[in-house]
Order: sequence, then C-alpha cells, then structure tokens
Amino acid sequence: MDTDPLADTVPPRYAIESDEEEDEVNPLHLSRNDNESQVEVKFIGDVPSERNLIIATGDAGKVWARGASLGEQTGAVMVNGVQIGLVFSPFWTKSNVIVSEALSRLPVWAMHKYAQNIIDTLKPTSSSLLDSYPVPSYVTNQPTSYDNAPLRYLSTSATDAFGDQAQQFSPPNLIQSTSASFLTIFSVANLMGFLVLLPSPHIPHPAPKAVSQSNYSQLSQDDVDWPSSTLTSAHELLFKVVGEPIKQKWEPKNAPGTESTPRKRGDVGEGGMYI
Repeated sequence: MDTDPLADTVPPRYAIESDEEEDEVNPLHLSRNDNESQVEVKFIGDVPSERNLIIATGDAGKVWARGASLGEQTGAVMVNGVQIGLVFSPFWTKSNVIVSEALSRLPVWAMHKYAQNIIDTLKPTSSSLLDSYPVPSYVTNQPTSYDNAPLRYLSTSATDAFGDQAQQFSPPNLIQSTSASFLTIFSVANLMGFLVLLPSPHIPHPAPKAVSQSNYSQLSQDDVDWPSSTLTSAHELLFKVVGEPIKQKWEPKNAPGTESTPRKRGDVGEGGMYI
C-alpha cells in the first residue's frame, strides 16, 4: 500500500494489515435465521369489515377478555401456522374484537406484518387497543407505586375522550409491543387509533426470537391481578373512544353466573374458544 512519507503519524493498523473490507469483522453484525424473514399471516373466518376494531393484547387482553362476555370465537389470525389472534364478534357490540398474543407472543420481526394484515383485512373505521405498561420502569417527574398508578393512553390524534380516567403516556417512555406497530400504521394512514394502558408491576420479558406454539394453559394463568375497578374503567374507555355506547358491563371472572375459565370448542384456528 502507499503511505505518505510526510505524515505526522503512522498509518492505522487496519490499513497495513488489510485493504479488503470483507476481512474486517463487524462486531455489531447479528446472525439471522432464514425463517425470520418469512412471515406468513393468514386470517381465518368470515368476519365483517369496515367496523370499529378492539384489540386487547397479552396479559391485559386475556384478563380483560374473561370478563367481557365475548362469546364464541368467530375467526383467527395465524402467523406461520400458529394462532396469535382470537377474533370475536360479540352480539352486544358493532365492533370486531381481537384478543392478541394471549396464547403465544410475537417476535419483533413479525409484529408489523401481523398488524398490517389485520388492518388490511378488517379495514377498521376507528380502533382502540388495550395493553399494559411497566410501572417500575416508567419515567416520570412524579413516581408512583403500582397501587396508585393510573391508566395511561396514547392516541394518533388529539382527544379529550379520556377525561380524568387516564393520563397520557409520555416520552421518553416507549411502547415496544405489537400495539406500537398498530399505532404506527394508524398514524401513517391517518386512521383513528387509541391505546389504553393498564399499569403493570412487572417489567416485560424481551420478545421471543421465534413464533412458538400456542399455549392454552396461559388463558387461565394471571401474571397480574388487576383490580376490578381498573378493568371496568379500561373496558369503558375502549368503547367510549370509538364512539360506541357501553351495552355490556365488564364482570369480574369469579362473579356469580360467569365462567372463570375459557372453554376450547369449535373448529376455528387451532380450535375455537368460548369466552
């Protein structure tokens, strides 16, 4: 290689040892499984489109669903052959309802395509989402305990629909679940989207690296025991923000006359659910 005899310093070591870029090892390069780039999303079931859409995700979704009288599952959203979204069409609402990632969590690389497929298929007029946020890691000027932590919200446009029932989810805090993908798509497409966040005492585990098989036992396992009053408020907000009257109250899972455990039945997806 050529060197400058008038240079004040010696050439860098890498310039002496190699002139080939490919000889340099990039320590930030991450190996990627070929299957990770292959995301097949399939929507099963005859579900009406162009209605309001309610999506309840993860622990918040499965706990809320057990008290929401959703009825029999009418559809499913499959990702690489695994049932990720449970679709319901309750008689008491004009909204489509999806309980998402209650059986299996999505890897980060599958979140956007999953969300986009649901939106493209159902073409919602307005949407509200239910998820949770970790109180221990939430950055705020007024730290609070889990017992006193409020409901929080995000929306794609300015709104006063939440009133004093919830406080805004503020920077520098981030949403890293599939709910972030939904809100991003709503925002870019100028669609109305609202996210209601339940306070959680736990910091969530990182998203898995692959799509794992459905685990139906998770439906009856609670990682967080949210107060009934918190879930009732969240239930009201989910429908209020999309302009729909509340025709069905949220009932605690152990209330008289309610079922405590979802039942598997039917032939939707990997076996329909009745909640």
